[in-house]
Amino acid sequence: MGRSAAGVAMLCAGLLAAVTHAAHAVEHSRVSRVENGLLPIATTKLGVHRNIEDRMRDYGVTGLSVAVVDGGKIAWAKGYGMADAASGRNVTTHTIFQAASISKPVSAMGVLVLVQQGRLRLDEDVNEALRSWRVPDNDFTRRQPVTVRMLLNHTAGLAHTGANTYIPLSMGDPFPSMVEVLTGKPPATAGPVNVISLPGSAFAYSAAGYEVLQQLVLDLSGESFEQYMQTAVLRPIEMTDSSFSQDLSSAQLSHSATGYYAGGKPLPGRFRVGPDLSVAGLWTTPTDIARYIINLQRSNAGQAERPLSPRMTRQMLTPGLGSRGLGPAVSGGGQTVRFGHDGFNEGFESSFIAYRHLGKGAVIMANSGFAFMLIKEVLGSISRVYDWPEYGATTQQPPSASIGQQLVVPIPPPVLKAAPGQYALDDIHITLFRRGQRLFVEWPTNGTAEVFATPDGRLFCPPLIFSDIGTPWLRLHDTGPGNVPGIVAGDDERIEFRRLN
Repeated sequence: MGRSAAGVAMLCAGLLAAVTHAAHAVEHSRVSRVENGLLPIATTKLGVHRNIEDRMRDYGVTGLSVAVVDGGKIAWAKGYGMADAASGRNVTTHTIFQAASISKPVSAMGVLVLVQQGRLRLDEDVNEALRSWRVPDNDFTRRQPVTVRMLLNHTAGLAHTGANTYIPLSMGDPFPSMVEVLTGKPPATAGPVNVISLPGSAFAYSAAGYEVLQQLVLDLSGESFEQYMQTAVLRPIEMTDSSFSQDLSSAQLSHSATGYYAGGKPLPGRFRVGPDLSVAGLWTTPTDIARYIINLQRSNAGQAERPLSPRMTRQMLTPGLGSRGLGPAVSGGGQTVRFGHDGFNEGFESSFIAYRHLGKGAVIMANSGFAFMLIKEVLGSISRVYDWPEYGATTQQPPSASIGQQLVVPIPPPVLKAAPGQYALDDIHITLFRRGQRLFVEWPTNGTAEVFATPDGRLFCPPLIFSDIGTPWLRLHDTGPGNVPGIVAGDDERIEFRRLN
């Protein structure tokens, strides 16, 4: 190479290094803006931004992991807080979390692979393909059989006849087979699965439908569900830290997050596991779910053929009843169509949202109860820094999650004096207690969260949006002369908690 050619090469290398350095500096600036740009839902002054680690302390969240997709690639991923506080192990980008219901859209991809292979038809009676169990016949199914499409988009009308669609068994306890889960036979804890409404007539979120899909995969593949999903979905997408196995290897356990209740109390045994893997059994990282997002975005654009063809991917991301695609939830229109899913297991909460056409998205996972309002605050910060168009209320579930910042004031002394105690709503028992001049609620399976006062005299607890009652609004309720006060909840204050002491 001549002197001039060598000089040109050195100049090009220098320019490339400068461009790369500048790109890294821009991304570092964006990360910092995300981390410091959270808008707290409860605030004494509107428009105030807070830091992500401060908000983790406010919500009592032990660990958090984030991955951001921009320009059709993973822009950055980062962990915050502790994966396991007892051992001092930090969250890293390789820390695996329970994905909870994010397992459903990932499992849906595995089912659609079978459709793509011609081993299954979306609109045929699913009983034509099932072998080990069949959807029980009744007046509803005689009018309209259950199809695979209905199972995928939650319109099959299926439900358990008892409580517990997810079975939170501890490691070491006997697992029911999927047939035992579907028939309600011990050691399954819920009743049998039945069709309780006309298939195809309405959207009704159903874990039971995905249990049927899991049995369908078992019958057609002849493999365990975890092995089939590894081969059909996780490996092709290079989700290298992900697994549907509930019997984690020693290496996986060393990278797994411990589940916590909000406030820092760990789950006994570290986490819950169960047999319904398609419903809530995926262990994964935000980085791996980001790879899932990017694969769907590329396939939708005709740039990827595996695991799903572009044609099948477009069917998957087309909304039906309840704005539900064949697995993911879908919202928006035109170039701003978004797909995503949320996840709730005891001790773990998560969410992902992605643009079908724009190469943008994010995944956030926490190993804590009552973490979801924090997850929404982080997603909001990402949306502002990365210029997400039309992101907002249409992607928030339930609808009350779309509320903006709320002004709060000190808890009035009479409320601090009268509110503490135990309350019940059916089988839900909660405790209100005070710490100094602050008020908190303790909610079973979630942990503790602060309760604020608003200028109009109501009480406001944002994490309760994602609790059993689905509302952040409470009010101390005078039950009459000589009686202790109760609590009413909701915008219309029709949810009434009975005072127990």
